[in-house]
Amino acid sequence: MTEYSAIILAGGESKRMGQKKSTLLLQGKTFIEIIIDKLIDIGIREILISGYEYNLEKYRDTECVFKTVKDIYQNKGPLAGIHAGLEAADHNSVLIVTEDAPLVPIDFMKQLMQEHEENDSSITVTRSGDRLQPLLGIYDKSLISECDDILQGDKATVRALIDRVGCGEETFDGDEILIRGCNTPEEYELVRKHLS
Repeated sequence: MTEYSAIILAGGESKRMGQKKSTLLLQGKTFIEIIIDKLIDIGIREILISGYEYNLEKYRDTECVFKTVKDIYQNKGPLAGIHAGLEAADHNSVLIVTEDAPLVPIDFMKQLMQEHEENDSSITVTRSGDRLQPLLGIYDKSLISECDDILQGDKATVRALIDRVGCGEETFDGDEILIRGCNTPEEYELVRKHLS
């Protein structure tokens, strides 16, 4: 079975939320803690946090290796976080999750991993309805040079990477609130209501 690393993309400025997303709580846990617990549940033992230092004291007795990863290309958005994480990851395949999507179902992350193992693409991303959700997906380390090339240009987007190399897809049929980022106070309230 393929071993995976995971990257939690946590480098956004949280302007629309009005406060740092890292301080938001659901049922007494931060978003990142909820995601880490899910990653541990699915057997991932190397977890990289892209964007800033995070207090991981509560996980020091786990078997996990945690790394804080800084972008090599500054102010270039999520692709820079993915690139830096791929550079730092020990395993070839890396599950990408954003810090503001704490409701992602464990079963769906497992489906993504299974689909990635079964297709021959270096990227497998989520499809919800008619939209791709490229920040919930799996990316291989073989993409590092492609990321480098794109990040040196003006259109440094994850979509540009997908357009260049192609991707496999796993369809998510549930409520989109479970997998997309929570960017505004209104969306935070929707996430909280979903758990109540």
